[in-house]
Amino acid sequence: MYKITKYSLKYSLTVCEESYDSQAGYNTLIFRTLSIILVSVQHNLIQRFSMIESTKQVKKFDAEVGKVLDLVINSIYKNKDIFLRELISNSSDACSKLRHEVLSKNLSKESSLEYKIKIEIDAFNKKLIISDNGIGMNREDLVTNIGTIASSGTQKFISKLSNKNEMNNQIGQFGIGFYSAFMVSEKVKIITSKAFEDVTYEWISSGKGEYTIGISDEKINTGTRLVLDIKETDYEFLDPLRIEQVINRYCDHIDFPIELTYDNKKSKILNKSSAIWTRNPSEISTEEYEKFFHTICDCLGKPWMVLHNNVEGAVHYTNLLFIPESKPIDLLGVDRKSKVKLYIKKVFISEEENELVPGYLRFLRGVVDSEDLPLNLSRETLQSNKIVHKIRTSIAKKVLSELKKKVKNSIEEYLKFWGNFREILKEGLYEASEEEKKEILEVCRFSSISTSQLISLDDYVKNMLSNQKAIYYLNGESTELIKKHPQLEGFRKRGIDVILLVDHIDNFWINVVTHYKSIEFKSITTEKIDLNKIKQIDDKATLIESGIDGSNNIRNLTSFIKKVLKDRVKDVVISSKLVDSPACISTIEGDITLKMEKFLMEQKQLSTRSAKILEINPKHAILKKVSSLISNETEVNDKLCQELIEIVYGQACLVEGVLLDNPGEFVQTMNSLLTTTI
Repeated sequence: MYKITKYSLKYSLTVCEESYDSQAGYNTLIFRTLSIILVSVQHNLIQRFSMIESTKQVKKFDAEVGKVLDLVINSIYKNKDIFLRELISNSSDACSKLRHEVLSKNLSKESSLEYKIKIEIDAFNKKLIISDNGIGMNREDLVTNIGTIASSGTQKFISKLSNKNEMNNQIGQFGIGFYSAFMVSEKVKIITSKAFEDVTYEWISSGKGEYTIGISDEKINTGTRLVLDIKETDYEFLDPLRIEQVINRYCDHIDFPIELTYDNKKSKILNKSSAIWTRNPSEISTEEYEKFFHTICDCLGKPWMVLHNNVEGAVHYTNLLFIPESKPIDLLGVDRKSKVKLYIKKVFISEEENELVPGYLRFLRGVVDSEDLPLNLSRETLQSNKIVHKIRTSIAKKVLSELKKKVKNSIEEYLKFWGNFREILKEGLYEASEEEKKEILEVCRFSSISTSQLISLDDYVKNMLSNQKAIYYLNGESTELIKKHPQLEGFRKRGIDVILLVDHIDNFWINVVTHYKSIEFKSITTEKIDLNKIKQIDDKATLIESGIDGSNNIRNLTSFIKKVLKDRVKDVVISSKLVDSPACISTIEGDITLKMEKFLMEQKQLSTRSAKILEINPKHAILKKVSSLISNETEVNDKLCQELIEIVYGQACLVEGVLLDNPGEFVQTMNSLLTTTI
């Protein structure tokens, strides 16, 4: 195509003028009129081309902007895939802006425009080209949005990240996402034409301190075209399969079609999935929910519960969340990461670090989509602020509310959920807000000694005895083992129920949740539990009949035991909890549970064990024997009584999982006693 210049135009005008002079008969007035028009055109075009040449300027980034640019290119983004997400997001914003402009101004001519984002791979020239027919930019937009990151410097720019009033509602909040292109590009060229304007501009930079801006020799109608010269180290992004992989991960739900062209003009549309969460729940079938569940979830089976809500108010967001009917494999991982995907305007942002779901609800799968969320520079981690907190609180409240409904309407179905996720949900009793803890306690279910069925705390409270002031519990390894615990004997005999806590997390939350509806939680391994005040089963006549009348005999027995055990116990007291066992270990009121102490010792978080209380059952045959022998002060009796007390104490420690100070010595003592019976 012949290239017109101001010099060729001037030459053409001269030739035309000479032609008219050599042809007699033409009207002189017409010739002069034509000459005036041609001269005017020549003047305007020459002025136009002069403007084109004069507007191509090389500009430098100021020092602070240069620092931010270097930070964006080299430090902020964790993986290079993000550059494509950022550029596609910008193109999506541009199309959205133009569509809004057309609709708001009722521009019928442009209303039929088909918005599209195109990706072209020019493998031969090592270029990746991304274009859209969106709103486009003019010179001022390029300088403001691309040539300048923060007009007032780095610090003001960074401060804008947390200032709601400085943000718009587009994905590209500050234009910095564009600069991620330099992670994979040696040079970036922007060719752009703003809608309803006639001039096409270009912006070129290698991202090293300066850029060139001016009117482009190329012409596009409306939109933006980015030409990336891909670095040798990043040729993977010239592979169609690699591009498709990134688009499917991050941009599968964008409104506008994303077309990939490669290998001699082969083309395909990359984004195929619809954003199901944007639809009205009443229009979505169970089969559609299940299909989407399987596309985003690493779980077998079907969703146990679907929560689809469009929340409006101070914070606007949409969530489509699933509770799986089976337990995900990685649910109990130490990283405790959420698997709820965060989208902003249907563009995937993050999954594992978005802080939108509390850790104790990490069994949830699905998506949250919002336009109101502030992000960090790379958009890979949400800032921890009030908006995030509101969404997290709202989601937690909704989930707990739905669980309470399920408990009320279908307890059998709820118990399936409880069997899968109780350990995760109970983490909330340790880390959630006080209000959330109350909600969680209401849906918790526990084993107890009074029934084979799981009970709620409300069930427990309803069946408390008239003089009972606490909710009693016992920690253990399993329900089967814990039901044989000696300290349950007195509770069982009196008909006082005890909740059995057998999950690992129970050792933690029970130390921070002290009450349920003003009723105290109390471990049965705590000292000073007088069950006779709740229900009397032993009178003085029974004690006298058993040989223990509560006077000198008891004082002598407890004194002897203290003498034998010395500082291994803080005190020796008569227990109302024991019926068939001789003794048990209890903790001082206010101390952590024996189970928790054992865990902290194993984790090297405690260096020494706290002093324990030895509770004894003076009606037991062993202690009755000791009581009778110590009245006859002989050397043989004294040795036998000491051995018997060592055995009783050792057994009490073993039952509670308390390590013996000298296991070998305990075995020798037991063997010595066994020998005497042979």
